[in-house]
Amino acid sequence: MIAAVTFDFWETLVHDTPENLARGRELRLAATARILAAAGMEQPMAAIEAAYERAGAEMQARFWGVHRDAPIGEQVRLFLDCIASGLADRLSPDVVAAVVEGYASPVLHLPPVLSAGAAEAVRRLAGRGVRLGIVSNTGRTPGVVLRRVLEGHGLLAHFSAISYSDEVGVRKPDAKIFELTLGRLGVAAGRALHVGDNPRDDVLGAKGCGMSAAHYAANGASPSPDADVVVADLAELPRALGVAQA
Repeated sequence: MIAAVTFDFWETLVHDTPENLARGRELRLAATARILAAAGMEQPMAAIEAAYERAGAEMQARFWGVHRDAPIGEQVRLFLDCIASGLADRLSPDVVAAVVEGYASPVLHLPPVLSAGAAEAVRRLAGRGVRLGIVSNTGRTPGVVLRRVLEGHGLLAHFSAISYSDEVGVRKPDAKIFELTLGRLGVAAGRALHVGDNPRDDVLGAKGCGMSAAHYAANGASPSPDADVVVADLAELPRALGVAQA
């Protein structure tokens, strides 16, 4: 019997659109330009745009590409220093904090929508005593903000353990992020299942630490041959796990 289920966040519990992603980038850059100008450190928008791309490449090389991550404050300081060398140290802590807030928060203005059956699956599993967690990589949006997204959808209270990569310093498919979450849930890997859309990060990552894995193969995605369970709608998950409706 499965005692715990962990979920990926992006493109599993929620999904976003290319339009939202593009608009989120615009909001980040505009907020940064506005805050720097107000602090007497005005920068050309072209320099801010180029720094945004360069900072992303640096994050990929230093962290994301080797399954590691950094806190949002460190990520933003890197971004500021890509705009102008040493810029982060020339700004007051209050100004840096304001940039962090503007950088981290666009998703609150452009909230992703719940995936099909997500709320039903979470509530049914929780209602039958299954312990729930989240194991998710983050990018430009930190876990502290993603918690607010879950709260807005009325789901946050159902999760007993949440591991976002920017908070724990490790990214899927590294086994450590799964093991940390299982420790917080108090459930052995053999009695837990992870569900996510990515065959490598979610399916192989979870199985690499001894968990079972469910592949969320929505919108015609090819099912992972390594998954123990495959669902196209998260509402199918409780029944696939043998969790009866209350």
